[in-house]
Amino acid sequence: MKRLIAGSAGLVVAMMVVNAANYGLNIFLVNALEPSEFGDASLLVTVLLIAGIAAATVQLATSVAVLQAPEVRSQYLRSMRLFTNRVGWFGGLLLAIASPLATDLLQVESRWALLVMALGFPLHLQLAAERGRLQGDLQLGNLALTSLAEGGTRVLATLLIVSMGLGIGWLAVALNLGFLGGYLVCRPRIGRWAWLDLTVAEKRPSMSSIGIAVVGITLITNLDVVVAKGIFEPSSAGSCAAVALGGRVVFFASWTLQQALLPLVLAEQSSVSRRVRRRLFLVGNAVACVVMVAIAWIWDDRWIEMAFGSSYAAVAPLFGPYAIGTGLVSIAAAFAVVSSAEGNNTPGRILLLGALVSPIAFFYNSETVEVFVNTRLFALAIVTAIVGLSGSGLFALAQRLMASCRPNWQGVVS
Repeated sequence: MKRLIAGSAGLVVAMMVVNAANYGLNIFLVNALEPSEFGDASLLVTVLLIAGIAAATVQLATSVAVLQAPEVRSQYLRSMRLFTNRVGWFGGLLLAIASPLATDLLQVESRWALLVMALGFPLHLQLAAERGRLQGDLQLGNLALTSLAEGGTRVLATLLIVSMGLGIGWLAVALNLGFLGGYLVCRPRIGRWAWLDLTVAEKRPSMSSIGIAVVGITLITNLDVVVAKGIFEPSSAGSCAAVALGGRVVFFASWTLQQALLPLVLAEQSSVSRRVRRRLFLVGNAVACVVMVAIAWIWDDRWIEMAFGSSYAAVAPLFGPYAIGTGLVSIAAAFAVVSSAEGNNTPGRILLLGALVSPIAFFYNSETVEVFVNTRLFALAIVTAIVGLSGSGLFALAQRLMASCRPNWQGVVS
């Protein structure tokens, strides 16, 4: 157990370093690009994160399956690799076909940028499957190396391309090169052409529980930037993207902790009961979110001016409310991930429903960026409260009462 704790700590440090580097890279982009150009760059990053829905689902599902059923490890890994190949290539093709329409709809300057992002999707998924293998086998040191390789490759490539002034299309290439760097580190010895194998897997454990939670988490933390890009003029969309970049640091830090520490919650070889580890995981994540939100709220103007410059000073008061909403989602996400790993779909389903309904509120309350951010905060507070109640005794009692009353209703109707 001590080795597992040490490995988890090393993974947390590595992922924090990578996230800090990626965050610094985004700050560099804010200062190196015009607001309208940064709006395009932020959209590419958002597309990358939304594409990470499937990747995060594959990684978490693979790691949980290997942790909980090591006796079927080999069969499951082969099936998952075949599955990710099929989804990656066919999904990338669909994204590529849709890219011209999305380019016009979202007002993207380069017609090639979204196409390049689609081409990186297959490798993204294949890397996720191998990371899930490493996490499930508790090879947390190697998992940390893949994160460092991906982040380092992406940062160096982006700095080079932006400094050369090659435009948004080449920026998309740089973002995708990170996947290649990560995959080369953790590439398994499964055959030179295995990544082209599109055979249908014979048997694959269900990913629905974790998939629902991850889809909800990814959409609810990223769709606001997509909506803002479509409804605001370019400079306002760029300002909204800057606020989102500041507020998202809370989620990135929380999500890093969740991914790194989940094996500690699920591992069997522990003298501490799983219920205690689960509570410590949830409480620790909530405390971390509260601390980060407080820092964002207190030093909003100083942080915005230091990171983005005086041109974004007008939106500094929105940094705190945006960070609060992101912190609430991070708390709900931790609850949904742990519950889904234990086979409980309810919190994830609620989060997914909130992710689908919330953008409607954003769209119809968007007179200004301030109204947009405040509407987002209100919607996310409601979603988080419902997710929290879904695991309480009151929610379970209400479900039992509904179930007991249903036969009586049916009798009255008949």
